[in-house]
Amino acid sequence: MTILATIYRLVPRPITRLVLWALNAKFNVGAVGIFRSADGRILVLKHVYRHAHPWALPGGYLQHGETAEAGIVRELREETGLVAEIERVFCVDDVDAWQREIVFLGRVNANQPLLLNHEIAQAGFFAADQLPADMLPRHAGLVARCAAQILAEH
Repeated sequence: MTILATIYRLVPRPITRLVLWALNAKFNVGAVGIFRSADGRILVLKHVYRHAHPWALPGGYLQHGETAEAGIVRELREETGLVAEIERVFCVDDVDAWQREIVFLGRVNANQPLLLNHEIAQAGFFAADQLPADMLPRHAGLVARCAAQILAEH
C-alpha cells in the first residue's frame, strides 16, 4: 500500500469526504420529465421566469439527498398538482459544464385537475410534432428524440 493510501485510510471519513468534495468539480443536477397522456400527447409548461423560451418540460433541480425520480415527481406535483407514473430514465442530458439533467419518461392522466403554482403560467398537452414555437430548444430536441425512439420500438 502506498503512503498516500495509508494516510487516506487513517484520516476520519468526514474529513476525507470534505477533502474529496473540495477537490472535485461541482455541478447542478436536475430532473426533467417527458410525461405522455393516454393519447400520446406531451405535457409542456409555460414558465413565468423564462423569457426567450418560456415553454419547457416539467422539471427542476434536485434537493440535497433526493433521488432523481423523487425529484421529478416532486417538481411535477409542485408545478402542476399532477401525479405521474414514472416508466424509466430516458437519458442523461449534459446541459453544459455545470449542469446535468436526468430525463424521465412517464405517463400522466390528462383528466387530473391542473393546480398551477406561481412559476407556471400555462400548461398543455401537445403532439410531439406540434410543440409551442417558443419552446426551449433543448427540450424540444428531447421530445423529438423520445418520439423517434418510441416509434422505433414499436
